[in-house]
Amino acid sequence: MKNPPGYGSVVDLGRNRRRPIAVRVPNGKKFNKQGKEIIDYKYLGYFERTRQGKIDAQNLLAQYNAGTAIDIPRATSSCPTFKEMADIWLTKHTNHIQSQKGTVSKQLKDSYNAAILKCSSIHGKRIDCIKFQDIQDIADSISNMSNSTVANVKTVLFETFDLARKQKYIGENFINDVDFLYKKKADKIHSSFSRDEIDLLWKNSDNTNIKIVLIMIYTGMRIEEFLSMKTENVYLDKKYMIGGLKTEAGKNRIIPITDKICPFIEEIHNTESAYLFSHQLKRYSRSHFMKSIWEPAMKYLGMDHLPHDTRYTCATMMDRAGVNENSKKTILGHSKKGITNKVYVEKDLDDLLSAINMI
Repeated sequence: MKNPPGYGSVVDLGRNRRRPIAVRVPNGKKFNKQGKEIIDYKYLGYFERTRQGKIDAQNLLAQYNAGTAIDIPRATSSCPTFKEMADIWLTKHTNHIQSQKGTVSKQLKDSYNAAILKCSSIHGKRIDCIKFQDIQDIADSISNMSNSTVANVKTVLFETFDLARKQKYIGENFINDVDFLYKKKADKIHSSFSRDEIDLLWKNSDNTNIKIVLIMIYTGMRIEEFLSMKTENVYLDKKYMIGGLKTEAGKNRIIPITDKICPFIEEIHNTESAYLFSHQLKRYSRSHFMKSIWEPAMKYLGMDHLPHDTRYTCATMMDRAGVNENSKKTILGHSKKGITNKVYVEKDLDDLLSAINMI
């Protein structure tokens, strides 16, 4: 006779177990490693595969449903580790974003994966065994990092523990009780390359890595815009590219190629590669770019800049050269305030090339 819904069941867990007969009852829902919602079970007891064992199992299930107090064994393997739970959360989170926006940026995935990696000290611990001090130790270990880095770690921890709470693996989510500090910088994070530094870059422009820095300065592209630039969107004969990310004004914009860096772009342009700048015909990841291109270039010249500083430098140089505001915003992909600027003022390629060649 089939048990009623929610009653539970007696199941055989298979061979190689001393007590393979198990009594289990539904215990809400949980997510598998693919992020799919499935039934979670609570196991009440285990018995030998004998006639008496099966009778005892049925009696235990009946006692549980009758409300009789019984001793429930603590599960030793059903509770996921922090890493398993974090991976499930990230899969669910990215799937949700993809369903809403149609795509998930690689930068977002990389940021959250980096945050999970910073919690490596608890990766192998069952999430119901992780204590407050374990998390506080992680928070203390990243207190010298930037606000955005610390915020990503806190987000990963909070959301992972909250998912565990909803799935009843833990009773409470205590992440908000942890003190998360971050390094406060007195100076602004980004700074333009000085005139002397730009002169030094040009004096060393025979260096391949330096050429890449100059390309980024004289196009004003964000690092992700540069790394994701498709070869098919580069028009060397007309000296412009089509690309851009982040905002509506920045996406699929015309990026003029100044005469100064056109030879550099011709050097890295390879029709066999999908991306303008590639390594073995593959797109550079941000981390690979930093380690193999950016950091060696900065070390070679004794400079201390971030990739986004090239964008600040482009804007600064256009200001100094007297480039008009609409051309500057079009080149950088900034939104234009005001109906006149936004609707009635359109810059063609010749105007943009003239503007960028002023710097």
